[in-house]
This record gives sequence, structure tokens and C-alpha cells, in this order.
Amino acid sequence: MRSRILWLGSGIALGTVLGLTVSTLSLAIAAGRDPRADTLYRKLEVLAEVLTAVENTYVDALTPSELVYGAARGAVNGLDPHSDFFDPNDYQQLVNATEGEYAGIGIELSERQGETDLVTVFDASPAKQAGLLVGDRLVAIDDEPVRDMSFEAVQRRLRGPVGSKVKLGVLRAGRKEPWTFTVVRGWIRVAPVASRSLGDGVEYVQVKTFSRRVAHDLDTLLKKQAPKKGLVLDLRGNPGGLFDEAVSMCDLFLTNGPIVSAIGRGGRVLDQQSAKEGGTQPNYPLAVLIDRGSASAAEVVAGALHDRGRARLFGERSYGKGSVQSIMPLSDGSGLKLTVARYSTPSGRVIDGQGIEPDEPADAKTDAPVTQAVAWIKGQK
Repeated sequence: MRSRILWLGSGIALGTVLGLTVSTLSLAIAAGRDPRADTLYRKLEVLAEVLTAVENTYVDALTPSELVYGAARGAVNGLDPHSDFFDPNDYQQLVNATEGEYAGIGIELSERQGETDLVTVFDASPAKQAGLLVGDRLVAIDDEPVRDMSFEAVQRRLRGPVGSKVKLGVLRAGRKEPWTFTVVRGWIRVAPVASRSLGDGVEYVQVKTFSRRVAHDLDTLLKKQAPKKGLVLDLRGNPGGLFDEAVSMCDLFLTNGPIVSAIGRGGRVLDQQSAKEGGTQPNYPLAVLIDRGSASAAEVVAGALHDRGRARLFGERSYGKGSVQSIMPLSDGSGLKLTVARYSTPSGRVIDGQGIEPDEPADAKTDAPVTQAVAWIKGQK
């Protein structure tokens, strides 16, 4: 049925295709399928009737793409905050973002209990230049309330052509009324890894996002400036990214054993990832920093390294986004991001909606987690 629905966006007349689809559904039902399939087919027949009515009688003319993309987006957006449908342009931007490059304003967001907050403002980004700060709350985009949008829609609205403008309503601590910022979108290139020495053989590495090859970049960095006493791995404000990159990063610090399990529909284990012996870093003390902006792939890393006894956690409870999305290209260049599993850590903990608690709490907006981590590392033998 997927291919037939996708055909609605082709150059064939929409009404004709809908008529063929309804006829096909009727034949399938008559052929005698199982009850669940019959129910689905009958409901798809209703969808075909709705689209036909909209095409023929709605006050404004719509193209076949507008009709079908709208129906697809509505179906997916009702599932959970992280599933979404993307038209060809938005899908290409999503693909670019996984490579660490995209056109936008240079912020990362978190959403909890209906509020959307800035957890990262990239250096030298349009957002930074406009005066946006970590901790600001986004309340409107181009005069439309954020509370009326899905989280994915908010992220999509912030991206756009380089040089285009977006108006943001932002609520800042200490102010009763929102401020208005007009930000000019630019080309955002995210350097996923930043490092510095903390002295006495302790190295610090910040991983900003799990874009493609970030685990390789971290491996290369640690080979060049090998920690002699220990490593502080900073995942604060890291919104996640590619699942495979999180697994590969864990593998840098574990010689064997489980890393993460992905649990799909009905409790079925879709994937289990384990560490491989080759290429593992020396067993120096490892401190991982997390906060409420640490999500998804960042939580995979923190949870696995903590559960396996490889790392101690410092900072604040993480965000609690423990679901796995599959990104699927569709036939006309559009795409689907669909939640297909929830992951569990090696100890069997499900992170989704719960987050990960640090071993040593600290105000993650200050240098306190770094100070505590360094003190702990220096105290290890």
C-alpha cells in the first residue's frame, strides 16, 4: 500500500488514482484477508474519500503534492514528538544536518512539558550574533505560538535558505514579556569535537553532536593527545544524532560486552550492539558530563559507559529521549523519520521519559561539573 499512496504525488490526475486505489482496496477486502488487514484497508478507503472531497470541493485549489504531503504529515505527527514526514526540500536539509552542515540559525533545542528551551547556541552563529542565550525559552516563530507546533515543526521552521530572516519571540529569565529577535539564517557548520588540556595529564573533550564520523574524529584526537591521567568527556547540551556513531564512541572505551539494545514493537529486540576488542582506549579514569540538554545518542553513551562501570557521571539528569528513529527516503525525494524502537542500557534501564541521573550532581551551567570531574580523576589510583 505504501507505493500506491506515494503514487498520489505523481503527475497522474489525483481523482483517477484515488478511484483506482479505492477499487484495489475493495478487491483486497473481497479476496479475504485477515481482520486487521481488512480494517486497515477500509480506513484507507475513508482516507481516499477525504482526499477526493478536498480536491473537488475545498475553497482553495491544492496541488496533488500539497494534498498528499499534508495527509502524510498529519498521520505521522500524531504518533509521537519525534516522528515526522519531510517534503523533498526539508528531507535534504535533514540529511545535511546528519553530516554536520545545514542552513539555519545555529541553536539546539530541548522540549519538555510543552516548553521549548535553547540548550546550545553555537559560537559565531547567526543566533549568537543576534544575542540569543542558552536558557532562553522560545515562545513564537514569525508571530506563531510555538505551543501550537510539534517539536519537529519548530526545528523545521528555524531552517531555511541562507540570507532569509526568521522572527523569534523569546522569554528570558528575569523578564515578564518576551523579547523579539530577528535572525538572518546562515550556513551552519558544526565542529562536532572540541578539546583542551586541563593540566596534570587530564584532557577535556566536548562532543557537541553525533554527526557522521564523530567517533572517528574523537578516536583521532585521543591518539594525538592521549590522556595520561584521565579524560573528561563533556556531553552537556548534546542533542544526539546518529545511533551508530554513539555505539562506535562507546566501543572506543569498552573492550567487550553489551552497549545498547533497541526494543521494538511488542518487546521484540531489534538490535543489540556489543563492544569489540580492537581499537579500545587505555583504561584511564573517565568522567562524563551530562545535563538536561543531553539526549538520545548522548544518553546511549552516558548510559552504556556508566552501566559497564567504565565512567562516572557528573552534572544534571539527562533529557530522557530514549527512542530510536529510522530515516527512510521515499520515491519522490521526500522522507520519513519514524520511531521504530526504544533503547535500553546494558543494565536493562529504559531511558525514554526518565533520563539518566548523575553520580555527582552539580549545576551544569557552571564549571562545577568539570571541577568535580577533575578532582575525582586525580583521586583515582
